[in-house]
Amino acid sequence: MIQHALLAIASLLSIGSAALAAEPVIVPTEICRGYFLIPITLSPREGYPEDRTLWFLHDTGASSSYVDPDSIERVSGIRLGLRDRANIRDAHAGPVSINHLQARVGELDHLARALGHPIDGILSFGAFSDFLLTLDYELGEMRLEEGRLPRPDGVTVFDADGPDYRPWMVVEFPDRRRRMLIDSGAALTSLAVRRIDLYDTVEPPRPTGASMRLRQVERRSGARSRQDARIGPNRLIAPTLQSTPGTELIGGEVMRHFIWTFDQATERVRMVRTHPERPITFEPDYDHGMVFEPHRLGYRVEAVIDNTPASLGGVQAGDIVTAFNGQPLDRRGCEGPPPSNTLDVSLVRNGQPLTLRLQLFALVE
Repeated sequence: MIQHALLAIASLLSIGSAALAAEPVIVPTEICRGYFLIPITLSPREGYPEDRTLWFLHDTGASSSYVDPDSIERVSGIRLGLRDRANIRDAHAGPVSINHLQARVGELDHLARALGHPIDGILSFGAFSDFLLTLDYELGEMRLEEGRLPRPDGVTVFDADGPDYRPWMVVEFPDRRRRMLIDSGAALTSLAVRRIDLYDTVEPPRPTGASMRLRQVERRSGARSRQDARIGPNRLIAPTLQSTPGTELIGGEVMRHFIWTFDQATERVRMVRTHPERPITFEPDYDHGMVFEPHRLGYRVEAVIDNTPASLGGVQAGDIVTAFNGQPLDRRGCEGPPPSNTLDVSLVRNGQPLTLRLQLFALVE
C-alpha cells in the first residue's frame, strides 16, 4: 500500500535470518549505464493493476528516497501531490521484504530520459542502514549481509565519516587533499570538484554540457588532470575532472574499479580492487554538447556549446529533442553509443520534425 507518511531514514527491509547466516543475500538488480536499478514489486491485490513493479535507482549520494507521482498512480490508483510523502508496504525485491519504504514524491521523468530506462524512484543510501551493503560493479551485484567492518587499516577499510551520514572518503592530489562523497548516482563521473580552474590540467577546462540533477540542470566543465590522484594506496592515473558548484564527488568511473562495502553503523567503507594488476585509467569524455531542460515531449535544448558534435551537426537552441537513434529517450535502453560513434537526434523545430546525425568525439581527451 502507498499512503501519506513522514520521511524517515530507518531501514526499509527485512530478510530471513537463516538466509543471512548462510551467505550474503543478492538483491535483484539491473546495471544501466553504470547505475544499479532495483525492481521493487508490490504484492498483488484484487482490483489493482497486474504490473505493480517500480524501478528504483540506488544512489549512495542521496540523503532521501523519492518516488514519481505517475508511478504511484500506476500501481495504486492514488494520486499524490509533489509535497506529499509516500509509504510503500507489503512489497519485495527478490528475497528482500519491503516493510516501509518512505519517500518524497518528485517528478523523475527527466532522469528516466537521461538514463534511457524507466525510473520510478530513487533509493537513498540510508535504505539499507541495518546491513552491510556491497556494490560489486564487476559482477553487477548488490549484496546484503549481517556483521560489521573491522577497524580502518588504511589499505582496504577506511573511515567514511563526513558532514552527514552518507559515505565520504579523502582523495589526495600532490598539492591538495579533498574529502569527497562516494556517489553511485554519478555513474558517468570520475571526480567532480569545485574550482576546477585551480587544478593542474592537461588543457584548460572547457564547457562539456550539463548534468540532470533532481531539481535543476547544472552546467559542467571538464578537463583531464595532469596529476595523478590517490584514494588510500590506490593510484588514479590522470583522472578526468568535472566541475560542480556543490558537493565534490567520487563517481562511478572510479567506483567501477572496486568492490565497495558500506557499514553505516560504524561509518566505515571497504574498497577492494577488482583487478589489482591493472592500472586505474580513465577514458576520454564524450558528450554531444547540448544543454537540456525538461519538456513534456522530451528535452528542450536550452543551449548548444560551441565546437561540439551538436553545434557542428546543426542543433539549435529551442529545438525539442524527442528520440536518440530512433528510440524514445526514456526507452532507448542501457547500451552506450554505437561503434560508429554517431548519434541520430530526432527533434521538433518550429513545429516540424527533423532528424540530425551527430558525429561524436571526445570533448576531454
